[in-house]
Amino acid sequence: MSKTSGVDWDAYTETDLRERWDRESVHLLDSVDSTNEAAKQLAEGGAPDGTIVIAREQTEGRGRAGSKWHSPRDAGVYLSMVYHPRDLSHPGPLVILAGLGIAEELERRFPGIRPMLKWPNDLIIADRKAGGLLAESAWNDAVPKYLVVGVGLNVRPLGKRGPKKLRDSATSLDEHLEAPADLAAVADAAVRGLERYLSHPEPVLTARLLAELDRRDWLRDRRVVLTVPGAEHDAETPGVSVGIAPDGALLFRPDRGALRRIMTGSVAAE
Repeated sequence: MSKTSGVDWDAYTETDLRERWDRESVHLLDSVDSTNEAAKQLAEGGAPDGTIVIAREQTEGRGRAGSKWHSPRDAGVYLSMVYHPRDLSHPGPLVILAGLGIAEELERRFPGIRPMLKWPNDLIIADRKAGGLLAESAWNDAVPKYLVVGVGLNVRPLGKRGPKKLRDSATSLDEHLEAPADLAAVADAAVRGLERYLSHPEPVLTARLLAELDRRDWLRDRRVVLTVPGAEHDAETPGVSVGIAPDGALLFRPDRGALRRIMTGSVAAE
């Protein structure tokens, strides 16, 4: 099988991927419950910074707030990376920075697509969800032990393999490209995208990063409904998304009331 066939991972070994991504620790798994869970186990065992776990399928892939990430075999890139940061006192921008780096790399490597970002952790192509990110950390008292950042990217069209509820809201890279993408090339974009800003993350988003986020902010100036966990009856609040703050908070203007900064919650476009 050619390494540019765009079919699956059969042509690659862990040795290939270690050389491709220039690191000592890459784990290519046939099937796993969650690449984030596997990466956390490796981190607990002392896996070095930059360790990558990638799987052909996930049986219990997770998104934010425990949502299920549909991860059929060889239909996407399911990848997690281990970091050992010295400081995690400013976690707000981390997932946003990861998403920005991946969006930029995807656009550079696959001309014709324009990935957008939906706060806080979704990648959007042509108004449909194409990917998502999940960051999880562990601590020793006030000292971070490790950070794991996972990414799931839809590459092949799900078709009938996907849950019915995803068919109107999800998309894949191949639906916007002239030829099927090589899964390893998409994984390249994920790896380099994660490293672009997370290797030395800014504690707050700089003016340059905010300007780039503004151009990719899919929610910007859209009418949305905000749901905040723990609010009374999980009340849904309509309003307008007006941007992202330097600390990674969503700037939300409710229909009634003053501008709010949202650090946790979910937002749905009306």
